[in-house]
Parts: sequence; C-alpha cells; structure tokens
Amino acid sequence: MKKITLSIITFLIIALSILGINYYLNVENKPVEDPKIKQENVTNNDIEPETGKYIDNNPIKLGLYKYYGRGKDRELIKEYNAKWQYHQDISSFEVYYTKEELITGNNQIETFDLYRMNYENIEEYKIGYQISFLTNEKEINKTILSPKDTEEFYDYLEIYLYDDYHRTPGVWYSHTTEEEFDEGTLLTSIKLTAGKKVNEITSDITLTTFTYDNDDFDEDGNYRGISKHTIIVKNNNA
Repeated sequence: MKKITLSIITFLIIALSILGINYYLNVENKPVEDPKIKQENVTNNDIEPETGKYIDNNPIKLGLYKYYGRGKDRELIKEYNAKWQYHQDISSFEVYYTKEELITGNNQIETFDLYRMNYENIEEYKIGYQISFLTNEKEINKTILSPKDTEEFYDYLEIYLYDDYHRTPGVWYSHTTEEEFDEGTLLTSIKLTAGKKVNEITSDITLTTFTYDNDDFDEDGNYRGISKHTIIVKNNNA
C-alpha cells in the first residue's frame, strides 16, 4: 500500500513539474506589446512619423462662391466668364467651408459661421490663394498668403483681399492692406480687377483657394494640401 501511495505522489510531482515548465516557457515566449505601437498614429502633425512622408489630415471642404444680391442664393463657381477691361472689376468671389452647389444669400458672417462651426480646431487654419496665367513676357504662378504677395503682377491683374469675417456688421470696410494683416486675419474673399496690362494676358486665369497650416507648402512654397477649390476665369473679349 505504501508503494502505491509513493508512486502516486511521485507521479503528481512529475506532472506538476511539467505543467510549471510549460507555463514558464509560454510566459517567456509571449511577445511583449510595444507601447509605441498604440501611439504611432496619434499625431497632430502632417508628417508621417515613421517615413517622414507628408500627409494632409486637413478635414475642411471649401469652395469659391458668387454673391448675386440679397435674397438670392450664392453659387459655387467652377468657371466664370467676364469682360477684362482696364480698371474694371472682373469679379469678386467668397470662400465658404462647403462644396454645396447653392448656399444661402443671407448675411455673410452668419453664413460663414454656419459652415465654420462644423469643424473642430478651425482656428488652426488660415485661407490662402494661388493664381496662375500666361502673359506675352512670362508665366505668372503665385501663392498669395497676404496682400504683399499680389504686388508682383499688379500691372496685369489687380487683386484685393478682404477679411469679411472680422468686421463690424453694417459698417463699410475696404480691402485688407499689408499693414492691417496679422495672425488673426482671415482672407474670406478675393476681388480680381483688370490691370493696365490686362490685354497682355494670353491665357485663362486659374484661381485656387485653400486652407492651410504651417507645413502645407513644399520647398518651393507651393501649396501641397488637399483642402482646396479651383476655378477658371475666362475673358469674354478673347
């Protein structure tokens, strides 16, 4: 009887030893989760952390709209035709954070807020423009982030920028000058006026509006983000 009991005890000791060894091996060989993996996609920057490749997470949709007067809908513009005559306005276009074909023609500030409030951290983004056209002498391709950026081609095309959002309702205001421009300025509309050399423009005018933060430009200063809208302005005199 003692021999049987001893055998059982020996068997149990061997079995428990084997189970203990297997548990130890499983724990040792189990991969440890790298805490960095959970955070690799958590970033506020537009640069992919592992590859250094530029990506744009800007969620803003925007368009250029034509205002036709009180009580009439604003229209999303893709192509616009007008006469180009020296010192005459070609047209003005307003920026809104939407791509709807038609939006309300009501108060400009209230309409801008209607779409602006759809986005979080919207104050991190500013509005810019890019314009390009051909002349008899050269190609113009210019990024416009402030009024001074319009001076280079002023003789061909006069451009006036407006902050329609930061103004006193009901009070007359003019275009934004370089002296008035600061970090809080929001260039919500743009007016194109024919310059004294407008007849020397030999192509359509391509106008793009975009929203941007600090890293949305390539080494040549060109916008490379995804939040943009482009229109073509044609000359009826051509």
